[in-house]
Amino acid sequence: MGSGCSKKTTDTTLALTPTTVSKPAPVPKTAECLKSVCVAYLKKLKLNIKYFNRKRNKCYCASCYDSTQPNVLTAANTKYTVPRGWVAFGIQVDNAFATSNKIFDNWYTTFFGTSKDKLEDIIRNRFIPFPGDHLLSGGTFVLNLPDQNHVYTSPSINYASLEHVCPIDTMTIDGTSYDFQVVLQCKQNPADVQKLRSGKPKVCKYLSDADLQWKTDQRSSVVPTHLLIRAKKR
Repeated sequence: MGSGCSKKTTDTTLALTPTTVSKPAPVPKTAECLKSVCVAYLKKLKLNIKYFNRKRNKCYCASCYDSTQPNVLTAANTKYTVPRGWVAFGIQVDNAFATSNKIFDNWYTTFFGTSKDKLEDIIRNRFIPFPGDHLLSGGTFVLNLPDQNHVYTSPSINYASLEHVCPIDTMTIDGTSYDFQVVLQCKQNPADVQKLRSGKPKVCKYLSDADLQWKTDQRSSVVPTHLLIRAKKR
């Protein structure tokens, strides 16, 4: 009898190396530019368009003025903060006055916090008025501050936009509710400026508390050059 010979077959199963599927890197969020919202708010203020100089407009939102750019700039050898998060609308400046006084070369850059109801009188006046001044509108400039004999400014946008001098105005634009504030960026004559300690410590992380609050008793010495508007979604 023939003997049957069975052939052993060995099945080799290859162990598959697990494949690691990497998740796609998250796409960084692009900061929302609210310039169009600020433009819409400005239109609602119904200020005369002839007050403004579009060539001097600039947006300082995180998209238009990114984190690699400076937080502090210098004018007349003195530091001031960049108004990050604000939109700047250029204001017409008297060319003869600006040229003869070289305000863009030799004057400080400062900020004056205010409210929307005072903008018309200030911009028409071309200078920051003193409390009690008679205005071209026929009214009187009123500021509810203890000191009625000086104009107060700051080289810090954060200090100038504190709510006791720069109140929040809530308004709905295209169905979305925003909190708005307005500040005037100015050129200020360095003569007779008194630099005082901040009444609110640690308001500005870029400039010292020692001289955040400035005051002057010199008339026609603080010239608005930009209307700054900030919008924040509620």
